[in-house]
Amino acid sequence: MTGDPERVQGITVAALTQGVVVPSTRFRVTQHMEALARRDVHIRHLPARFGSYPPRFRVQRVPWSIAALAESSLRVIEANRADVVLLQRELLSTLRTAERFIRRPYVFDVDDAIFANARGDGTNQIARSAAVTICGNSFLAEHYQALSPVVVIPTAVDTDRFVPAAETCELRPVIGWSGSSSGFEYLYEIEDALRIVLDKNPDAVVHVVADRQPEFALLPPDRVQFQRWSPDIEILALQQFTVGLMPLRDSVWARGKCSFKMLTYMSVGVPVVVSPVGMNREVLALGPCGHAAGSRDEWVQALCDVLSNRNRASLMGKEGRRIAVEHYSQAVLAPRLGEVIRSVACGRGKLHL
Repeated sequence: MTGDPERVQGITVAALTQGVVVPSTRFRVTQHMEALARRDVHIRHLPARFGSYPPRFRVQRVPWSIAALAESSLRVIEANRADVVLLQRELLSTLRTAERFIRRPYVFDVDDAIFANARGDGTNQIARSAAVTICGNSFLAEHYQALSPVVVIPTAVDTDRFVPAAETCELRPVIGWSGSSSGFEYLYEIEDALRIVLDKNPDAVVHVVADRQPEFALLPPDRVQFQRWSPDIEILALQQFTVGLMPLRDSVWARGKCSFKMLTYMSVGVPVVVSPVGMNREVLALGPCGHAAGSRDEWVQALCDVLSNRNRASLMGKEGRRIAVEHYSQAVLAPRLGEVIRSVACGRGKLHL
């Protein structure tokens, strides 16, 4: 399909993702499908049925590899019927496999520092052949800009769904954290600070929303609440938070994160306390939506400030909501994704930006 961007009509896009329920799929691809269709950019979703990560048990890995590789090849054959391919990360984690058989111009979407994996050069090879690489933040863009034309599109929040609670019926202060249990390691690193904050605020509780229960060593069990994550409760759970946490360790992997956890808290009007690492620092610079905390004392001081000054916390929450809507909402970012896809569909090969 060639011609001016304005003349390109009815663009078909094959989206190769790592699975239907994978967060990157949900928030970087499928949540944009309806908005893109209104712009005549039609996505056909081709998710990995067997997943993109090897099974935990070694005995299952050989049959999984055979099935996953065969399925990936079939998905690529199907994707080659579209005008443009949207490749959300690599087909199989850390490897370049059937990507080499993609015959249509493709957009490579990256929202983590996958290049830092042991076999990260595979993702570099994928980027070299891409028409454009979409990066979730500027840190990722710094790496991929030497390999491909790059566009930064953060992970969007649907701020029409993630909204502040209509009424505040908080019975006790809630220090909240939501995410996958793979992130517990960061939460455990501030456990001593959380213990001190709970000592100073006898009514406060720590509320964790995740796929499994955390195992704290220092926090009193009766001061910890656990709620199993599901799409049905994720927004309501966040709305109950008094303050949202996003601790990180300063590493290449952490710098590659797209601050989505932080942005969901902000979208529902909750002030944040976060590690000033990577994109977190950039979001904080947009307005007084919360505090940065590095050391144990900084975490204690920041959390106690939010819990003890509710008027200030309310203002932070409102500012966070404004930032999320103006800079990171689906309404803002879906059109940007559509523009990139439409430009690639014009048949210019590598996109010059």
